[in-house]
Amino acid sequence: MKTNLMTAMLLLATFSMTHAQDMGNAQYEKKGNADYGNAGYGYGSYTVNRVNTIPTTSSSQDEMVIVIKGIYNERATAQIATFAVLQLGKTAEEATYLIDERIGNVMKELSAFNKEIEVETDMISFVPTYDYAVDKKIFNPKTYNEKPSGFELKKNILIKFRNNNDFDKILAICGKNEIYDIAKVDYVTTNFDQVRSTMQKRALEVFRDQMANYSSIMNTDLSKKEKIIQEGFNVTYPMESYRSYQAFSQADASFDPKSEVHNIKKNTTQYYNQALVKDHNFVINPDITEPTIQAFYDITIRIKLREDQLPKNTIIRNNRYYVITANGDIKLLNL
Repeated sequence: MKTNLMTAMLLLATFSMTHAQDMGNAQYEKKGNADYGNAGYGYGSYTVNRVNTIPTTSSSQDEMVIVIKGIYNERATAQIATFAVLQLGKTAEEATYLIDERIGNVMKELSAFNKEIEVETDMISFVPTYDYAVDKKIFNPKTYNEKPSGFELKKNILIKFRNNNDFDKILAICGKNEIYDIAKVDYVTTNFDQVRSTMQKRALEVFRDQMANYSSIMNTDLSKKEKIIQEGFNVTYPMESYRSYQAFSQADASFDPKSEVHNIKKNTTQYYNQALVKDHNFVINPDITEPTIQAFYDITIRIKLREDQLPKNTIIRNNRYYVITANGDIKLLNL
């Protein structure tokens, strides 16, 4: 009896220890991970992040559709920075002289810094400016009349450079001559033919691998099936990929209802937001950190799975011939 009682107590203790171990792991899985990291703050709870896949291939009894997409990150062979220059002068000669002096200084300093930097100017506008003169009369109210007061001259400086690190020096030289307004920066490449050819070859490699896999899965030779293709190509430049961002930080505090609270204006800036690669089959030059020209290529292949019932080059004739009898009846001839 004593032996049976000790055996029962031992089994109960073993079951309790096993149950406690199971509860511990379950609690760690459900709650423990959420306690480490931002999920542990606030009222949020730990949830499993479920990600749905992006369909790239679909099929029916009649056809299979394969879509292959790729990205090519291309470094710019050159960049063209456009600076806007404004000059005011009392006379046309003064405005022209002052703006040419500023632009000339920029050209000389950039040439001394790097002979490969190219500078061109673009004339924008040259217009007179006006002010108001008061015409005083004895018995009438004051009359304000416009009169020329000077001239306003606007030009753009287009600076072409190939080394991305030269841009800091360009900014310093332009700022020294009171030229601060950067209108835009264009990215230029001369390799578009090579980029497109490379992406076509890479897509063909991916297609061949997929055809081999799908032929094995479907137990049929898909390479002999009839196919229809559709091809697409597009390019985005860094200027199209920048997004606005405003820093946000709000103090969590209780204030006296009678007090006056002044919030600091949050800084607004921009950042380069390149296209995500998650819905593409391949990416060429994925490890470039600087803003790049992104080329996009896609090809859609439709594979005909169901064969035609009639052989190819079969001619189907739907002609019917009738005869009119002497009694006026119409009869179909079986030819």
